[in-house]
Amino acid sequence: MISSIKFNKISGLLAGLMVVVIWSGWIIISKWGLSRALTVWDITGIRFATAGLTVFAYALLSKFPLKSLFNVPIITCSLACGTFYVCAGLIGLQMSDAANTGVVINGTLPIMCATLLYFWNKTRLNISQYIGIVLILAANFLLFTSSGGATLAALLWLLLATLFMAFYSISMKMWKIELKQIMIAVPLINALFFTPIWYFLPSNIVNAPVYEIMLQVGYQGIVVSIIALFFMTYAITKLGAVSASTIMALVPIVSAFLATIFLQQEITFQVGLSIIVCSLGIACYSALQPLLFWMNRNKKGNSVATL
Repeated sequence: MISSIKFNKISGLLAGLMVVVIWSGWIIISKWGLSRALTVWDITGIRFATAGLTVFAYALLSKFPLKSLFNVPIITCSLACGTFYVCAGLIGLQMSDAANTGVVINGTLPIMCATLLYFWNKTRLNISQYIGIVLILAANFLLFTSSGGATLAALLWLLLATLFMAFYSISMKMWKIELKQIMIAVPLINALFFTPIWYFLPSNIVNAPVYEIMLQVGYQGIVVSIIALFFMTYAITKLGAVSASTIMALVPIVSAFLATIFLQQEITFQVGLSIIVCSLGIACYSALQPLLFWMNRNKKGNSVATL
């Protein structure tokens, strides 16, 4: 039993770290794509059209019962972490720097998850989570007031994206949706939902160079929509939504580092400080909990010994 629990924790942690790498890359590649020919709607459409065709082929080959995907919980979860999250995130990213996006989305994700959990099943915060919230709010204040920080409009779009991802993280576990179901449902349902809408939205895909399109096809459609979704869902299943979201503390740091290399984005002192404070705040959700648990258990042990 103990070895099984340890394996679940370690495998969940490794899956979360893979998400950090892929998610950081998504911020950079999306920002790069938006600064060139493709629009927000093009990147979204490429992502879901590619992923949808890929999982549809897999579903046919594996004889997966596609009818089982079309119910309210699965459709709701799929759209939340799919079209709604991606569109809101890309719009916010277009108006903000890559480092800012990493701070806002990943900084507020644990707070959003904890808030939804409270309203869903009255799960309360502990001391370490309150400390984390204070640090995260301070980080976002530093970011918002910095000269290179996010605008109010960008901040609102990024917070909306975070809310959608938090809802997915909580509802997927609460509704007990299976990993294989969500892996097929998210790309397929969003492809069916967004592709017809994409036809009526502003697009510049016919004028975009082939290499730009193919980069988004490979990364957005395969790496992010399928591989990262698998790792993220696996981490949530093994660690829980709040614990899995705390691993995202590394995303602001990694994305800021990648932005300086690939986007030549300059990180000001105040933005850099907000990244560090945000990462510490997110880490408090998980890093302090084992310490508090150990201190409480040790205190109880001493009391029993005295008696």
